[in-house]
Amino acid sequence: MNDDTPDPAVRRPEPVRRPEPVNGPEPVHRPEPVRPVPPVPPGPEEPWARRPVVRLRSPADVADLLPYLLGFHPTDSVVVLGLQGPRLQQGGTIRIDLPAEAHWPSAAEELARALLDLSDQRRARPRAVVVYLCQDGGRAAADRLRPLAGRIAEAFGAHGVAVHESLCVSDGRWWSYRCHGSPECACDPRGTPVQRPGTTPVAAAAAYAGIRIRGTLRELHAELAPVGALQAEVQLGALEEASAPLGVRLLAPKGPETVRQESGLLIEDALERFRSGDAHLPAQTTARLILGLQDRHTRDRAAEWMEPAELLPAGRLWRHLARHCVGRFRGHAAAPLSLLGWVSWVGGDEVTSRVALAAALDADPEYTFATLLYQAVNSGADPERLRRSLRIERAGRTGPAAPEDPADPDGRIPRQRRSPEEPPEPDGRP
Repeated sequence: MNDDTPDPAVRRPEPVRRPEPVNGPEPVHRPEPVRPVPPVPPGPEEPWARRPVVRLRSPADVADLLPYLLGFHPTDSVVVLGLQGPRLQQGGTIRIDLPAEAHWPSAAEELARALLDLSDQRRARPRAVVVYLCQDGGRAAADRLRPLAGRIAEAFGAHGVAVHESLCVSDGRWWSYRCHGSPECACDPRGTPVQRPGTTPVAAAAAYAGIRIRGTLRELHAELAPVGALQAEVQLGALEEASAPLGVRLLAPKGPETVRQESGLLIEDALERFRSGDAHLPAQTTARLILGLQDRHTRDRAAEWMEPAELLPAGRLWRHLARHCVGRFRGHAAAPLSLLGWVSWVGGDEVTSRVALAAALDADPEYTFATLLYQAVNSGADPERLRRSLRIERAGRTGPAAPEDPADPDGRIPRQRRSPEEPPEPDGRP
């Protein structure tokens, strides 16, 4: 909903240069770096020396480590863990969605380059890697994915990095590609059961570090899926009804400024309702908020709701709006999903942040705000620098910025009434 795009239902994507695919039109797999577990910063000279040690004595221990690396049980995923130093201790971790078979060669090379680039940024190139392939289907899945495991081993081998262990984890069991099929293999061809969660040294170390498993990746995606058919039908009608009149209003003198002011106040009201315990909004209000957030100035102001007392209600609101982007308006979910990724990152929940931002890019692959946030989260950046910038803008428009820990005994979100004569912000922010 830019000034020159009067119909908010037809949202012009923000321009961005997408990463080039590895080979021609093949998809970009968006490798996701994952912070080490436990999250203890490495020393400058020996990155492996200062982390608490959990010894992985067998492939069973390696399989048990997987969900604690990510914070969830991966489904339809490829995960690679770098091993650093003379004792082969945990380094960087990368996850990608399991690629289609036709893209296995390019995905394997992209995965190897992504982990090595991440390791080079941390000045700790891996000596070896552990590879996990995750897909339902048991032994059949393990057999089907064996060539992909070979491709990944070849890709890392071309960079001088050996595969220390390569596992398929499927239906609660694991198969080792470095063992199964060899003459000396004594493993059960039906797979070895993954150890019961919470009963291993890896689980104990994760609990000590405050790490919890959030369910499966599929479950995390389901939390952001569009509402069911009955709600979707009602919501689609509300979006269609609200879209045309809003487009007409944008053509009026000072129309964009007026609509932005109105959108900002509606967002404040909705946040206050969610702070008070509401979990839903009327379909008409939801539609108006979804359409309003298509304006990047309105969206950027919405990102200012990022202080501690605001994070939870804001996250619930953005999730609600994203799930109600239905039908031909599904691409509009990029804005609220990006905002959910933003407040999750600020709140230290990188699992939700990555899932939300990836979903935003699925809704609109050209959405600049999601692209920049996704890159920032995956590079290990600190959100505080952006928070400071947003606080300055908020203070310049409304008075002093919200404190880090609001002193209001009721915990209410501070109101931000704005003058209807306020000029629009200049273009220039992503």
